[in-house]
Amino acid sequence: MVSKASLLTDQDCVDIAKPDSAGPAMLAPPPIGRSRKRSDLSVLIDFWKLRLGAGRLSLNEYFELRLFDEQLYRGADKKSFVGLEAARRIWFRSNYRVDLFAIASNKIASTIWFAAHGLPVLPTVALYHEDVGRPSGRLLRDEAELRAFLKDAGNYPLFGKPIEGSRSIGSSSIECYVESNDNLITTAGRLISLNDFVSFIKSNAASGYLFQSRVSPHAAVREVCGDRLATVRLLTILRGGKPEVLRACWKIPGGEQAADNFWRQGNLLAQLDLDSGRVRRVIRGSSYKYEEVTHHPDSGVRILGMNVPNWDKVTELAMEGAKLLPELPLVGWDIAPIDAGAVLVEPNVTPDFQLHQLADRRGIVEPALTSFLQQRKQDASTYLRAGKPRSRLSFLRDRAKEAVEILGPNKYLRQPSS
Repeated sequence: MVSKASLLTDQDCVDIAKPDSAGPAMLAPPPIGRSRKRSDLSVLIDFWKLRLGAGRLSLNEYFELRLFDEQLYRGADKKSFVGLEAARRIWFRSNYRVDLFAIASNKIASTIWFAAHGLPVLPTVALYHEDVGRPSGRLLRDEAELRAFLKDAGNYPLFGKPIEGSRSIGSSSIECYVESNDNLITTAGRLISLNDFVSFIKSNAASGYLFQSRVSPHAAVREVCGDRLATVRLLTILRGGKPEVLRACWKIPGGEQAADNFWRQGNLLAQLDLDSGRVRRVIRGSSYKYEEVTHHPDSGVRILGMNVPNWDKVTELAMEGAKLLPELPLVGWDIAPIDAGAVLVEPNVTPDFQLHQLADRRGIVEPALTSFLQQRKQDASTYLRAGKPRSRLSFLRDRAKEAVEILGPNKYLRQPSS
């Protein structure tokens, strides 16, 4: 949690902003009635049907998706859209082995796991974790070691993020260190004092701060948005050991943003064709004020109609990763196309369905997901039954058998006579 007292003076240097929790419903409801020839009452009835339905949409989510717009969703099944409340139910029905979440959510654990199986990941340069562990070439255990690391020109360019962070909050993208004024230069060209950056990490990353080599995107992506990773979010499920890609969208950074999260102002989101990776639609904006664009607003390069580079490599990497998380069969993958193919940025076992719903203009609940959830419900019942004895008698009998196997028969645990 970022405390106000420890925020950097220039907040653009480290991405500490968070999505506005108030949302459009609380701040400025859209002029829905007049613009779309609908009465406020009809919109209110429409919302409550979805609020009380399986999707459990909040008013903010209803506005964010612009579900009040009849033209936008002509012919669409609005009941297939889900809000955060329903999304949580889907996450934990799918990935009920919460005891295994750390292998995906902890950035060190997931990097080691996937790299050990040959999957391309972002290279780890160092980890700052104060007063823990033993001396190591990659472990920074105190402020002096952290400062020395950040002053070493050979470590740049760097991308940093909290070990247990999410949504790129607390991340940084740094080009180099300038000794003359003791400053760091960010990807956006801004200056941040070394003292402020060190203080930020010490105050806001108690569980550790990870530094990775900053990898350049594919040449075609660099033409669009510069030297910033634009990751594809792929939603996969695993059935019978076989991975399937359900949805995919492309997050593209814009403005001065180093991270590509769509909620950050200036970033773009593209709808993709699953077979080819072709961009079918691009939106930008915030709250309910989305607009469709055809070109990147910074570079002027046309995005609409282009293909995500190395699409086959991107999808293949997601499916290979899914095979390595058999007990967590619903995952959202952030994968970036690069010149050499594709690189895995991170997995998400509580994937954001809103991204896909916004990009595709259709709800996430479709036959493939419904069938998958029914199977996971059965799997969960089997898993729970396997951990519970049928009766107290059967429990005691099983424990007695185990004791015989361990201790061997004796006068207290006598085998029955033949």
